[in-house]
Amino acid sequence: ANAMSSQIANPQMSPSANSNPSPATAQPSESDIYDRQIRLWGADAQSKMSSAKVLYVNVSGVSSEVMKNLILAGIRGAIADGRPYPDALAETPTSFLPPVGRDVTLVEDDGDEPQKKRLKKMSVAKAMQPHVLELNPLLEECEINEEDVASIPAEYFAKFDIVIASNIGLEQAIRISKATAAADGKFYLVHAFGFYACAMIDLGERHTFRREIGKDKLSDVTKINPYTSLENMASLKLSLAKDRWHKQGPPKIFVKYRTLLNYYEKKQGFPSEDSADEFVTVSKEFLIANGLEENYLGGDDELKHLAVTGTAEVSPVCAAMGGVIGNEVIKAISGKGEPANNILLFNGEDGGCSSFTLK
Repeated sequence: ANAMSSQIANPQMSPSANSNPSPATAQPSESDIYDRQIRLWGADAQSKMSSAKVLYVNVSGVSSEVMKNLILAGIRGAIADGRPYPDALAETPTSFLPPVGRDVTLVEDDGDEPQKKRLKKMSVAKAMQPHVLELNPLLEECEINEEDVASIPAEYFAKFDIVIASNIGLEQAIRISKATAAADGKFYLVHAFGFYACAMIDLGERHTFRREIGKDKLSDVTKINPYTSLENMASLKLSLAKDRWHKQGPPKIFVKYRTLLNYYEKKQGFPSEDSADEFVTVSKEFLIANGLEENYLGGDDELKHLAVTGTAEVSPVCAAMGGVIGNEVIKAISGKGEPANNILLFNGEDGGCSSFTLK
């Protein structure tokens, strides 16, 4: 998708070096712009992508990367993010908003006391809106919703084919996933923390797809199996989350994310360095309640480190996970290719990305 960015940024650009092209010069059509994708995924898949619409809830570094990839691929986007800008994205890696535009630093004025540089206050959704259109002018204006996520009715989320959410707790994530799945949409809860990233995916129990079984060959239509809703994923005792590759217990990256989500639900926010000691206590109680040893993720120092890195997004991790999720969204929209079901894990220490199924 990135290879198309120069074409998309100026779809009226003529291939001729002549600054005054003749009226007969043909302008590139949508099929010309997306020609490489059509050859890769097929015309039917591209048609489905062009008619789909993705909602990004509380933009993060990972979902920003997903948005970039899908916007370039011709998939319309909308943003629901009423958090204040630039504060909410001050340390978030995103290609849409350069760091210099989000830097609220102390600057000297005529007096003795330094003052914060004054930046125009607006919502994250409003700040990102023009940059989305700029990335792909072939798409319609990016719809935005500036309400707090908890205030947005379920009916709003049901309008979208795909909902990708970040920076929310499980309570809101479950509410949104229920509304999305009931309308045959797909829901992705994504989060990056330090060298790791995790996505919890609810494709809906009626989702079908066709496996790729050879060059230009697809299987018969297959239903997702097993299907586990996000609500059931969240209620599953962690000690029961095993497979043939994780016989001794669930993947530790997933357990780390669940401890972060557990803290969010109890304290209405993710942990930080200031709350590291409290996070240790809350996390040990959570691990024991889920049938795991309190040192399953390590000792106190390891848990304190997780508290500090719980919201630290590293650009390469966001880019890698964003690319994987973008591909998963395209598979979900087109129905072509077997999707990840229902957990995606990225380990930045070895660059590996794997799926894990909760059932």
